[in-house]
Amino acid sequence: MPGKRRILPLAISGLLLVPTAQAAPKWDCRATSNGDWECFQDGVPVAPETTRLEPRPAPVEPVAPVPSEPESVTTQEEAVTQAVEEPKAPEGAPLVAPQATEESSSQTSSIAVTEERTETPSTEVTKEQVPAQTETHKAETEQTPPETDTTTTPPETAIAEKPVEQIEPATARQEAPKAPEPEQPADVVTTDPEPRPALPIASSTSHRIDRGLDWNQCGIKTPRTVQQTTLSQDDTTHIEADAADLYRTENRAVFTGNVKLDRGNDKLEADNISYLKESNILDAEGNVYLEQPGLRVTSNKLHYDLENQQGNADRAEFRLTDPVARGTATTAEIINANQSRYTQVNYTTCQPGNSDWLIEAEEMEIDQATGVGVARNTKLRFKGVPFIYLPYASFPIDDRRKSGFLPPSIGTSENTGADISIPYYFNIAPQMDATFTPRIMSKRGLLLGGEFRYLAEKSQGTIKAELLPSDSEQGPGENDTRGALNVELNGTPATAWRYDIDLNYVSDKDYIDDLGTSLAATSVKHQERRGDIQYQGAGWSFLGRAQQYQTIDRLTAINDRPYSRLPQLLVNLEKPDQSMGLTYHLQSEYVNFGHSSDTKVKGSRLDLQPGISLPMRRPWGFLTPKLSLRHTHYNLENQTTGLNDNPSRTLPTLSIDSGLYFERDANWFGNAITQTLEPRLYYLYTPKEDQSDIPDFDTATLDFSFANLFRENRFSGSDKVGDANQLTTALTSRSLSSETGEELFRASIGQISYFRDRDVQLQSGGAAVNDDSSSIVAEVATTLSSNWRMQAGLQWNPHSSSNATEKSAFGLHYLDEKQRILNLTYRHTNGSIEQTDLSARWPINHQFHAVGRWNYSLLHNKTMEAFAGIEYDSCCWVSRFIVRNYRSDANSEGNLALFLQLELKGLTSLGDKIDQFLERGILGYRTDN
Repeated sequence: MPGKRRILPLAISGLLLVPTAQAAPKWDCRATSNGDWECFQDGVPVAPETTRLEPRPAPVEPVAPVPSEPESVTTQEEAVTQAVEEPKAPEGAPLVAPQATEESSSQTSSIAVTEERTETPSTEVTKEQVPAQTETHKAETEQTPPETDTTTTPPETAIAEKPVEQIEPATARQEAPKAPEPEQPADVVTTDPEPRPALPIASSTSHRIDRGLDWNQCGIKTPRTVQQTTLSQDDTTHIEADAADLYRTENRAVFTGNVKLDRGNDKLEADNISYLKESNILDAEGNVYLEQPGLRVTSNKLHYDLENQQGNADRAEFRLTDPVARGTATTAEIINANQSRYTQVNYTTCQPGNSDWLIEAEEMEIDQATGVGVARNTKLRFKGVPFIYLPYASFPIDDRRKSGFLPPSIGTSENTGADISIPYYFNIAPQMDATFTPRIMSKRGLLLGGEFRYLAEKSQGTIKAELLPSDSEQGPGENDTRGALNVELNGTPATAWRYDIDLNYVSDKDYIDDLGTSLAATSVKHQERRGDIQYQGAGWSFLGRAQQYQTIDRLTAINDRPYSRLPQLLVNLEKPDQSMGLTYHLQSEYVNFGHSSDTKVKGSRLDLQPGISLPMRRPWGFLTPKLSLRHTHYNLENQTTGLNDNPSRTLPTLSIDSGLYFERDANWFGNAITQTLEPRLYYLYTPKEDQSDIPDFDTATLDFSFANLFRENRFSGSDKVGDANQLTTALTSRSLSSETGEELFRASIGQISYFRDRDVQLQSGGAAVNDDSSSIVAEVATTLSSNWRMQAGLQWNPHSSSNATEKSAFGLHYLDEKQRILNLTYRHTNGSIEQTDLSARWPINHQFHAVGRWNYSLLHNKTMEAFAGIEYDSCCWVSRFIVRNYRSDANSEGNLALFLQLELKGLTSLGDKIDQFLERGILGYRTDN
């Protein structure tokens, strides 16, 4: 209705009009496409009404874009004086009376008039009316001192055509309680003579900016899950506030008190917002909080373009949300939805309150679309001490790759002396990169290394190369040019097809010991060169292989070097559930063996082994008879004089595997369990055939173990088929948790009973073995508690009068959720191995951890490897230092080396990759990489 205004309902308390918390209305407005506003008050539609009003000057204290001229502190009394001094009526009255708010212990205070008024067109406020109004307001403020707040909000004043007694005194928050200001003359408008300093960052927004962010980087974490953000396509502007002034003729609105704005993917909260609808530009003040996908910003002032998602703020604090990082800046500029720029900025991934490492920069740009940050005039501080300065630095803000220098590796060892590597990374394309690594060794000179990687839709590969042009440690007559090459390629060119290529080359036998990465140096005598092509069909598979070896130890006799396979073709078939429940089997191979020696026997081998079985399984047991026939044919060169150049062999094999399951309910340290008893019998028969004219290309005697009690052939490869008439008896008992099904305890024991001598031996002419039974094999594995595990194994020969224990092993392992680790193992093989191995990671306190390993050969009375070190984890950075002494074999000299690593979580790692070395050296150790 023309001439009417909607007034906020208030309760009367004394002389001041203060709304009760229960009665405070809530305004909800949306900017519509036709240039109007759609508003609701406590959910009730409020239709804007057309009112003819006289033009008026601009508001007394407009909200200015940031950065702008500093605001002035205005008391409530001064605000009324300014309002009264307006010479004429405004050009557009607000449709809703302003309700300024102030948060204090979750209460809202406002001053407004409760009755409806009739507007009088062209009514002027005369100077004679001012003293009365001023006195009235003064009396009110004397009785109720103004509330205070750390944030100053400019008064939002709207003057309608009405008598003096109906003028609304606008409220203004003050920084601290003050004595009443002296009254100003009626024609004086008060302003602060000096600009105020920049406002501090509002602390009340801190709970919002960190809401839902996980800053925990201590210890071991599960891999980070990338949050998939659903982007909104709705560009409707939605605003909630305690009060609203809608200036229709200016197409502007002012919202005050707990303002919340949503538009698309932007969320904005502030104490006050002045919003221009046509341009979608706003100015926010007081406890400003802006949230975009991946970015959060708080400040006390923000100028923002909603349409283009651009804005700027002073004294800003910001957060990156995935992965989390934080910073503060003198100014913050939001360029678009992905890019932002900051000046005089601090940046870290440490949790709030901790700035152990910090990037300080005069200017920083962050691009979330590319995952890259760029800083200029940068200092990297650690524990407050600047230790790196760069005029320009580009760094990752997430896990994506970018070109640039990688952290250097610094170490020292007896083989290389001081050892420094400075890699440079080339991000060639999204699926392709390269790394060039100069490596400076004080004892040996400059080594140039490179790595190229690619990743395509159906293939991937890595090529590594190293070259040491002149090794100053090489003696007279030795080649001082040394190098290495490694090529690994694999892929799936078509459905069910796969290829795998692994090529290796080193210049000499000592290259890996001398120049391999000191943390992973091992002694290798042969370098494999292999290419595979595979097909996996429904129940069958094919493998084609080309394989040869480079023997790098030139002291190895030529006849002792391994054979090449050029080519090897294998076809295997497994078809279960066929006619009458039968299963069809086929193992077939064709291979051509080559050798560099002109006197070594070589040639081709064809091996075919079809078979058929009938598995019969019941809940209480199983029975599986199987029959197979193996035919092997050779075509040889350089065969031993007097032996057939084309030997062949055809042998049937019969096996019967059977077992029973018994179980009962029992108790395991107060927990209900199911205990099982599982006897098993395995009968094997293969007739004897003379195989002395067949060479040994790739055959060896299998290691004796509990699993090998149930194999059809005691030899690996196809050159020898062991004769057998034997019965394996075994017994296994398990304890299973009735609640989870977890295996808590397992014990197994087994032995083979022979019904005839074993005539076929690996070496032709070897004596037959006539023992009527094999060694006894026993294994035990148990879960002692949620953190303790134990395994033990024993191979005992009842026919030996001395050294009856042929093999033994024992392992005790502790691992808890805090990654406290203790491993103790013992391994013994009669006449060849006897070692103890102790490794651990254990806390000294909640941040320091000791790490170490000691591998000792009792057979040679030598330490094969020992290292000890300290690991310090402060949640946002980790430091590791180890000292290592190791041998590549029992006859080599020890090599002493020192290594240091500093990992700034979420930024980079400096020094050697000790974390990867510890993963290999300490069972159970892992990082969150």
